Amino acid sequence: MKHPAQEPNAVPAGAITGTIIGVAFAIAIGGLVAYGIEAWRTDELAGDPSAPAEQMRGVPAEVNAMETTPFTVEAQGLASHRVAESWLSSYGWIDREHRIVHVPIDVAFDLYLARGQGLASLQGGSP
Repeated sequence: MKHPAQEPNAVPAGAITGTIIGVAFAIAIGGLVAYGIEAWRTDELAGDPSAPAEQMRGVPAEVNAMETTPFTVEAQGLASHRVAESWLSSYGWIDREHRIVHVPIDVAFDLYLARGQGLASLQGGSP
């Protein structure tokens, strides 16, 4: 059985090699720039010990410091979740003068359905 001749490459090998070299060069330049920025910023934050004191202009270190933690350590929203959970599971007055109370959410659902309002509103009827 005779196989057909191999098709020519659609992209020349020189273009692929040039692209790989270009990407490696761009990565190297980016790494050098990042290293330079980091070194410059570290010197700026720590201060140059050989620099005279008048160049520091009396700026405290905490003012010149950069925030290094992008997220808070504790989970956000836990306190408000606890408050909402306690509100939804407790009894209390909303307006004592008008005799309006809040009850646990499951009790409120049961009272609402027991009055028949839940079924009437689901069926399209008026309460």
